[in-house]
Amino acid sequence: MAKSDIRLIIQGGALCAAFSFMALFIPILGAAVNYFALLPIFYVGICLGIRSYLLAISIPLLGSIVLLGPAGAGIFSITIFAPSIAILYWHFLKKKNAYEFSPTDILHLLSSRFLGLVSIVFGYLKLTNSHLFDLLAQKIEVINNLAKIPSSPSSLVDVLPGIFSFLWLLMVWLNFQMAYSVALKSNKSIRKPSIKQNIFLPPIWDIALVTSLWLIIANQLFIGSPIFGIFSRTALCICAFPLLIDGIEIAQLMARSFQLPRYATVIFMVLTFLLVWPMIFVVVLGLVEPLYGLKKKYYSKFN
Repeated sequence: MAKSDIRLIIQGGALCAAFSFMALFIPILGAAVNYFALLPIFYVGICLGIRSYLLAISIPLLGSIVLLGPAGAGIFSITIFAPSIAILYWHFLKKKNAYEFSPTDILHLLSSRFLGLVSIVFGYLKLTNSHLFDLLAQKIEVINNLAKIPSSPSSLVDVLPGIFSFLWLLMVWLNFQMAYSVALKSNKSIRKPSIKQNIFLPPIWDIALVTSLWLIIANQLFIGSPIFGIFSRTALCICAFPLLIDGIEIAQLMARSFQLPRYATVIFMVLTFLLVWPMIFVVVLGLVEPLYGLKKKYYSKFN
């Protein structure tokens, strides 16, 4: 292994550890950079392969054991190690000397596997009559009373898992996309984009999103189960995530088609994530894409 590769492995692992645990020492700065903890570790894997990635991630993994103990190491493994190794595995998987999955396929795999995992967890909590969410609601109510916040604990508990799931998926995917983009621009990526790679999401996410909406309505009108209500809202947020990413790509294609300046696209993206509500418009773009073939329409203009 070349010295430059060893240096990149050490730097990637050290940066991942610094971004992950800086909040323990510098809370404000740590909270800002923590969202990009996966970026350096993805970059190592994309440039050098999975073996180098495993060497690099051993640095923050050991750091999590030392600083946070076994429980902290478990959380690190679930939120950082598990999604990154899965994405890199799909990224490099080959079949008949050709890469099996495009980035769009990986987006679908990440979202669908996570939705399946969440469904299993909520199913287990429902079958075992777990009081986890009741306990969480009580804790939030205590905090609200102490802070004199006039909010509804039950509604907050309903939406928090979905918000956290959405933000976590967004963090993982943006870090991967940014690392892949940087690696391609620097010509260090092992895998190059293929002309024949799939660029279309399966239309199943439209069905899943609408189904989640109906589950929310059905629970409010007929079922009245707290756990089922939380699950349906969480599923809605997870299903909206791949449609959001698809909608962002369509918005970029539209801006390119109308020859809008690059800074206008950047401003739109920044406002989308800062104001949040424009995300609904972007999700709708992804939602209607299978019906109107927006991607195919705009891609045909550039080919």
